[in-house]
Amino acid sequence: IIYPPETRTGIKTMSLNYLLDNETDPVIWRGPVIASAVKQFWEEVAWEDTDCMFIDCPPGTGDVPLTVFQTLPVDGIVVVTSPQDLVSMIVEKAVNMAKMMDIPVIGIVENMSYFKCPDCGNIHYIYGKSNIDKVAEDMGIKNVAKMPIDPHVAEYIDAGRAEELDASALDTIFKDI
Repeated sequence: IIYPPETRTGIKTMSLNYLLDNETDPVIWRGPVIASAVKQFWEEVAWEDTDCMFIDCPPGTGDVPLTVFQTLPVDGIVVVTSPQDLVSMIVEKAVNMAKMMDIPVIGIVENMSYFKCPDCGNIHYIYGKSNIDKVAEDMGIKNVAKMPIDPHVAEYIDAGRAEELDASALDTIFKDI
């Protein structure tokens, strides 16, 4: 049994990186080994009574999301993206894969959607204007959250205080989870 580390507020986390001798070592695995690791994290980690679990998959439709969809009891997914046009195509592929496998798509979260200047309040689209509303509409997804670029995110995460960040932009998606 693997006992997952907990944050200060009691959120259990698990990462392959926790098991490496050196955190900068690359993990060069093919599909069957990745599939085995996903199953092992589900079956051999002491999750106890968990109401909700988020599994961070690599972008697209590769071995990890496929294994998760095929082997775990997934109630729905939240797709995370960014404003670039190329990323929208990858999101559409991931959503189509979920739909083909009868996995509900709860919502889409767009990270780095915009930057709101703390001095003047103007909004700047650092990575280009968002087209996530159109993508969501075309894909039949009702819940969309746009997360601004927040200079404090890295500071809070590096200090182990991620739970203290303002995530109110995600409220509509959390209500459906």
